[in-house]
Amino acid sequence: MNTNTHTKPYHDSGINLKKAAMLAFGACFFLKNSKNMFNGIRIFSKEPEACTVMRETLLATKKVDSWAHERDVTKPMSFPRMPFHLIEECGLESFNMPFPYTFRFEENPVEPDVLVERFMANNKTVAYRPSADYTASTNTPFSFTIQKLIQQSWGSFEEAWQCISKGKCILYFDNSWNKNDYDQVMSDEAVKTLLGASDFGATFMSNYDAYALTSAFHAAPIKALSTQMIGAKEWIFIDPAVAKKYLPVDNNFMVTTINSMTQDHDEILKHVPRYFVRNEPGEAVYWPEWWLHMITTDPGLNIMTSWKMHVKYLTYFTTSPHPIYKSILFAVQLTLKEYVFPDWYVKKAYGNSQDLQQTTVHQYHRLRKSVFEANAGAKYL
Repeated sequence: MNTNTHTKPYHDSGINLKKAAMLAFGACFFLKNSKNMFNGIRIFSKEPEACTVMRETLLATKKVDSWAHERDVTKPMSFPRMPFHLIEECGLESFNMPFPYTFRFEENPVEPDVLVERFMANNKTVAYRPSADYTASTNTPFSFTIQKLIQQSWGSFEEAWQCISKGKCILYFDNSWNKNDYDQVMSDEAVKTLLGASDFGATFMSNYDAYALTSAFHAAPIKALSTQMIGAKEWIFIDPAVAKKYLPVDNNFMVTTINSMTQDHDEILKHVPRYFVRNEPGEAVYWPEWWLHMITTDPGLNIMTSWKMHVKYLTYFTTSPHPIYKSILFAVQLTLKEYVFPDWYVKKAYGNSQDLQQTTVHQYHRLRKSVFEANAGAKYL
């Protein structure tokens, strides 16, 4: 008689500790990030009337501008100017709009001397570096960055200011600023409205001797906002749909750029639909993801902050000028930044990526310049 018996493997009906830990982690992740992940998506509620007014105005403007650009591409258009109280009433959704706009956030901006005194009193540790010499070689609209900036260093604001005040250094992509810093230089209404919608802000401070093109066309895969504190900057924007149709769009360290071209950049720009903005102290410009922008900076002390918003994946994919595989790669990196890596690491990585990016861009510039010279076409290099 066969005495061998076959028994079914034992299954514990209790909760596996590993699964329980994963479920707990997933629940915490969802609760922590659900607000950012689903912000702007409404199912059972109606958006505030102020938001509806803004959105309809912006969409109508986009249609009118597209019609006008088809008939005369030589003249740059302007973005709508929104009243600040409309933005306040709309709230966070103001910075989830489908089209750029400008607005004034401070009627009486802080005077330069007062602002510097406040920064000196705080004397926080900041990132700064020697400024580019734009008399040595000139940036062009699609060159991204010709001048390779020396790697940033960290020091007290007082130490940095001794160099910045002489025009020899700049604060460039310093991500160390927080709400307490802006409480000193903005009204309570502006801080509450602007900082509540942003992920973080990067501060730029310069003191150039002359008007200069300080940043050629580039774009980020997230919505952004620029607030001008001191001095003025001029911007030219290109719609990502236009860039995808007319320009060789590329990417470099998570930054969307235009591929190196040997044509005359100024002539090309004259035939591309575009928008012009000049920001004075207390003025701001908002734009959605992927909008390419070029920046020129007035001489003298100039302080501007660029605010980055939380990722909105729906509009991210629908407006991307990149092929789908590149957009997916961007999305994976953004997800790690937004929901996995801690804020301190993200801010540090953004700063370091600027140095890595500049090395690569400088190599591109040397290649482009060699092609120009070989063809006797380097009229402005």
